[in-house]
Amino acid sequence: MVGPDMSFPYHTVPDGSAALPHHYVTATLAALVPILIVWDNYPQREPWIALCGVLGGLVSFGMIWPRYPVIGASLTLVANAVVLLAPFRPGWREWPRRHAVAVVVLALVAADDSLQHALGWHTPIDSAWKAGGRTTVTHLGELVAQAL
Repeated sequence: MVGPDMSFPYHTVPDGSAALPHHYVTATLAALVPILIVWDNYPQREPWIALCGVLGGLVSFGMIWPRYPVIGASLTLVANAVVLLAPFRPGWREWPRRHAVAVVVLALVAADDSLQHALGWHTPIDSAWKAGGRTTVTHLGELVAQAL
């Protein structure tokens, strides 16, 4: 919860730039894969709610949040909740469970980032990143660059 001494959103611009690679964007884009597979395999029963949540979330995070932080952060959180909850609708019962599970897991990964930037909560993936994940990825990148 945001206390009286905290502002909303916690980060006016996520990590200083919405254009940086954020796991919100990566996970939300990845959620398009199972959503579009369901869309293709089940004509006339498209997962519109999940798709709108993904597209709305990407626009909110990348385009609205940097210019209008309160509106962008709010819309990002709402869109993330829509994507997370969409597979629990009765319509998803007709589709393969693995696609619903993939959407839920990816929405949870996205929520890790959106909650951290909007509310300032310490989340598992960001904590791992700060505890050494970034250093590991940077060193691996340097090793790959040297090998080439």
